Amino acid sequence: MTQNKKILIVDDDPDFASAIKTILTSANYHVDVAGNVEDGMKAIEQKGPDLILLDVMMENYDDGFKMCSDLKNDERYRDIPVIVITAVTEVTGLKFSPETDGEYLEAEDYVQKPISPEVLLEKVARFI
Repeated sequence: MTQNKKILIVDDDPDFASAIKTILTSANYHVDVAGNVEDGMKAIEQKGPDLILLDVMMENYDDGFKMCSDLKNDERYRDIPVIVITAVTEVTGLKFSPETDGEYLEAEDYVQKPISPEVLLEKVARFI
């Protein structure tokens, strides 16, 4: 049952975050959005999401990378699944995957921008 599941989107692109929120709320998830790491950490502390969708390249190049690492190294938050959302592949041609980059970025999964609603919902459902 998705209606009680809480998802936090941490992304500095308000248009992208809004589109993702629309997709997820239409599937009956409760969704909050944070536009930066600081607001994201506050939301995690206050709302206890079941899943985090995290953009790794925000205002500062390493904001999302650092946030993911901090979460996975904090016993209070390490069990919250993190799905990294990135446009790195589109910009650089590099691809992330849990199999090859798991030791570098300890996220449960990775998705590339742009993402189809079907792929997003399938990946989210896999973890919550």
